[in-house]
Order: sequence, then structure tokens, then C-alpha cells
Amino acid sequence: MKYLMIDERMRSIEKEKLKELGYELIEIKESEEVYTEISSHVDIFACKTGEKVVVDPTQYIYMPELPNIEQGIDNVEAEYPFDIKYNVCTIGKYAIHNFKYTDKRVQQELIKSGYELIQTTQGYTNCSIAVIDDNSAIVTDKGLCKILESLNINVLFLDYEPNIKLLNKYGYSSKNGFIGGAISRIGDNVMVFGDLNKIDNNNVIRNFITDRNLKIIDFENLEVIDYGGTVEV
Repeated sequence: MKYLMIDERMRSIEKEKLKELGYELIEIKESEEVYTEISSHVDIFACKTGEKVVVDPTQYIYMPELPNIEQGIDNVEAEYPFDIKYNVCTIGKYAIHNFKYTDKRVQQELIKSGYELIQTTQGYTNCSIAVIDDNSAIVTDKGLCKILESLNINVLFLDYEPNIKLLNKYGYSSKNGFIGGAISRIGDNVMVFGDLNKIDNNNVIRNFITDRNLKIIDFENLEVIDYGGTVEV
């Protein structure tokens, strides 16, 4: 059985597609510890550290008993930068984050798994980087673009603000979502949580992904939503 962590607020059409791909879904529950828009985002409460997934203690209690899910040490807190403790981007053998604030168990597991820790002042690195493969990523942040390029990673830098939605209790928030939370590599597919055409100027995203022989799954006419991505367990 394959497992995938998702935001519990994900639309049913997206959940059903993931089930068709053979995944049993593990839903991150809405939390009152952070602001509504990120209250059940996967990249706020869970971090893939190689073979293991480290989960915030308040979410860990809802997790199924699987050997590769491990409880973190630190609780996510409301105020930045204490909401970024699990928001580490891993790409290839690099882990990119502001490690002054990373959960201690996450750091331990990353080091144990052989990742090179790349320090940055940006806290929301996993939100901000859409990892396409071990050597390719899409970003909108110039600072993170420079870091990735310095690591010889192929980067598509979007020089425009994609129209990515965030959810709140009333519907869509006035805040903008992040590219890394709206596009997720799942197996041999790249899933866009909505209609890719709504955020893809001149097909630059589509071409970047298909040039890497990956299939795109998206959802026609739906707004693109940042759910904090997904984590395969």
C-alpha cells in the first residue's frame, strides 16, 4: 500500500484522482496553532527526510502506525519563524532551510540520511520551491533561485506572480499561495492542484515539466490552490 499525506481541505476531485493512482490518503487535520490559510498544510506539519517522514507532535497523534512516520520534537507555533520548523525543501541530496528554526528531529534525520544542509534566511523553503526531480525546480523567489543555481540545479524562475489561491474559512483568502504548495511530484507524475493554464504564462511551466519526460495531471477550469503540497510516506 502507498500512502500520501494531504491537506484535509483538498477538493474531492483531487482526492479521487490520488486514490486512482493507488494512494491511501493521510489527511493533515486543521490546526488552531497557525493562521487559517496554512492550518492543514502538509509542508507546515510534516517533512520528508529520506526514508522517514517527521511529523509535528500535534498531528502525529492522528497518524496511522507506520514504521517510517516519526514524531517531531518541536510543536509548530503561530508566529513566524516558529511556524517553519518542518518546512524544509529537499532536492537531490540537498536540504535547504533556515536551520536556526528547524525541528531538531528533522535535522537529525536529514543528517542521518546524508543530506547536505544548505542554510538560507528564507524560512518557507518548501512552500517556495516546486521540486520537479532531483535536479530540477520551479521558483518565484530570486534568492532561492540563486541558491539552487549555485548547487547546479536546473531552475525555472517565474518572473511573474502566479495566481495561486489559499483557503480560509470563508473560501479563498486575499493572500497569495506559493508555487511549491500548488505543484507536487507524485511518483512519475507532477500534479497541479487546479488548471495549470491559470498559472502558466506562455507554457513555460508545462514545457519545463514535459521536457523531463514527466506526465502532468491537472484539473481543467479549477482555480489553482496551495495545499502545502503532498508527502509520500
